[in-house]
Amino acid sequence: MGNCVSNRTKISTNLDKPQKQYIHQAFLRQTLTNPESRSQLLLFEENFNEIFDDIPYLGQYAYWFLMGLQNNESKGIEYETIVQFSEIFILGNSQNEILTLPNRVSLIIAIIALFGNLNIQGALKEFSTMSITYLLTSKCLQVFIAIMIRKSNINELPVKSFVDAIFSKLDVNIPILQFIKFIDTFMPQLEEIIEDYYYDKFLGEQKLFHSPQLRNPSHILNQEWLALMYLCFMHKDTSKLELLYSNFLNENSFELLTNLLTHSSSSFLFIIQCEHAARKYIFGAYTNFEWKDDALPNGSKEDCIFQLFPQFRVYRTKNDKFTRSQYVYLNSKNEELAKGIGFGGELAKDFRIFINSDLLTVQCKNHDKTYEPGELMPLKQGKINLMEIWTIQQIQGTTQFKDLIQQKIEDQVEFEEFEIPQIRLDEDIDSYRSGDHPSLNQSINELKQKDSCDWEGSSQNGFEEEIIIKNDGYEEVKKNEKEFEVVELNDSNNKTSINIQNQVVQNNQFEFEEVEVKTTDKMDSSALQVVYNVKSGKFGDASQDDNWNGDNSDWKGDTSSSSKQKELLVSQDLKPINENLQESTHTES
Repeated sequence: MGNCVSNRTKISTNLDKPQKQYIHQAFLRQTLTNPESRSQLLLFEENFNEIFDDIPYLGQYAYWFLMGLQNNESKGIEYETIVQFSEIFILGNSQNEILTLPNRVSLIIAIIALFGNLNIQGALKEFSTMSITYLLTSKCLQVFIAIMIRKSNINELPVKSFVDAIFSKLDVNIPILQFIKFIDTFMPQLEEIIEDYYYDKFLGEQKLFHSPQLRNPSHILNQEWLALMYLCFMHKDTSKLELLYSNFLNENSFELLTNLLTHSSSSFLFIIQCEHAARKYIFGAYTNFEWKDDALPNGSKEDCIFQLFPQFRVYRTKNDKFTRSQYVYLNSKNEELAKGIGFGGELAKDFRIFINSDLLTVQCKNHDKTYEPGELMPLKQGKINLMEIWTIQQIQGTTQFKDLIQQKIEDQVEFEEFEIPQIRLDEDIDSYRSGDHPSLNQSINELKQKDSCDWEGSSQNGFEEEIIIKNDGYEEVKKNEKEFEVVELNDSNNKTSINIQNQVVQNNQFEFEEVEVKTTDKMDSSALQVVYNVKSGKFGDASQDDNWNGDNSDWKGDTSSSSKQKELLVSQDLKPINENLQESTHTES
């Protein structure tokens, strides 16, 4: 049963007790996916592939990184190692003597860069002096984008464009600390996205971050391009992009485009594609200020211009106090000034980007008085092949990301501490792996009952509750995944029935009626599962009711008017649940 560990080291972290308890419960849940992991209380490569199911190669990298970090004879990942691993994701850094990494980004880079190195502890000591190659840089960026958009098959063109820009002026590899600093500077939101990914995949929390989506088809953009732009310069509350104008779909009407811009109050994304000598160049602008057709300098210092392809570069505002910055410019009326759309420059001239009013040509410069210098395309003037203008919608609330996460931890720990007996975290976990501690076995068994009986989904026949009467004399009522109630019952042992106070609505007032639930003499040793349909006011039996199809999420219950009460059956053997947690619980006589 147990697994002997020869090189155990006492782990000291800055995590508080509720955080450790939360990690411990998540660790137990992850071990339930296969019998070997469950019996030895270890996580194997198969567990990590299931945890990181949307990016399986990241699961493989993480497993071998932790095996090297653990550095003992164990064939799986121990709880103590997971605590080390989790500290960086939860707190943002680690004070551990071995895993001394500055932030979450550096941990992901270390996992990727050190893959295949069997001496992880030794390599981490030399981590700050390492350099990173072009290929490893590409792999890191690929993982960052995959974490954000939750898929493993990444379009390589945006990745190549970004990495080419980094290595364009270098003939050697990049010092790894310099690369980490670069990512932290130009992708400030990546830290929270990685944190959210950890909570979602390992701790099983519903993710709070949702990748921005293109609501319309694009001839230029895809989710990978959008992910890069979001990470580098878009507002963190960006939710979706809707196509406002496309020269492929709309007529080249400057009057129409002016009207669309001035009557929209959201942020805008301009994307322009030109071609020259069989090469394409994609560039554009990001604006946060409402547009005015007044031929005056407008916009805000949060605006930027950028090149997407062939290299991904972002040029931000200079904020020169001696210059009246012209972030954006729009003129369709003043005959004395240039008609068109401009970005950069000063006083209606010297634009960095200028789209002529015919919407057919665009002029570009490599420098101006408003934005940082750099190339957008090698031509001073080019023909517009494709142009798309997107409105950017934002949602509120993600700025409170850390507060929401902490609240979820506190709420979850409070509930789990009541329902699942906790082992003492300062005790030697080896005794639990050997199966010598009864409270751990009880904890796992109750966790299995909980996981096997919970339901998700919406009802097709109104509001439903699932009632589980356990042998400890408590009734657990799960209400539409919004709240939990735990009601103490009379001692259920040696009783033929139990009366449950059921809340009903009569004459627009809440009242309670007693509902009798028949039991059996085996109630003291098994879990009794019944499903109650509030709309029909009936209890249903999972194994006998014809309307039940094996999934509580759409069970309709007994909708007949008959008052005859069904016999409730009690499971005598939980072995099927233990062997296959994915299978719905069925009751047997």
